Amino acid sequence: MRCPSFFEDKEVKRVSAGISVIELLFVLLLAGLLAAVAVPHLPMGAVGKQSAKTAARQLAADLRWTRQLALAEAAGNPSGYELRMEGSEPYSGYSVRNRQSGLTLASFSFSAGVGCTGGRSFAFGPLGNLISGSDSQIHLSAGDIHYTLTVIPATGAVLCRKED
Repeated sequence: MRCPSFFEDKEVKRVSAGISVIELLFVLLLAGLLAAVAVPHLPMGAVGKQSAKTAARQLAADLRWTRQLALAEAAGNPSGYELRMEGSEPYSGYSVRNRQSGLTLASFSFSAGVGCTGGRSFAFGPLGNLISGSDSQIHLSAGDIHYTLTVIPATGAVLCRKED
């Protein structure tokens, strides 16, 4: 004797195992519309933070390099080396030059969105100290991120501090 099946007396409905191309296109269209609306509103603060940090580190490194050049070539160049800001405030960049020959050794331009204000000329003498009349502080910012670079006049040491 055969056992009756559960489905023998009931009508079995077949379920489709896939989706149609039209359904797929509709879902992709909705996802595209949501992305187009959401992307312009994403916070881009991380980009500004990184720009300010990168510019501050680059400027600090180049100030130290300018000082190192003055120390390394002290015997042949008593005038020293200078890092000079370019343009008017906010500065567009800076250059490093030999004060004796006037030769420019390197130039750097700040990224869009990075503001630089403060001192204009940082000249290092043969002992690595700042030459009289040089500036000792400069400020960099991008958005709400601010850095202050300070050069200790007596020693030429460069300090980079993030401001709160």
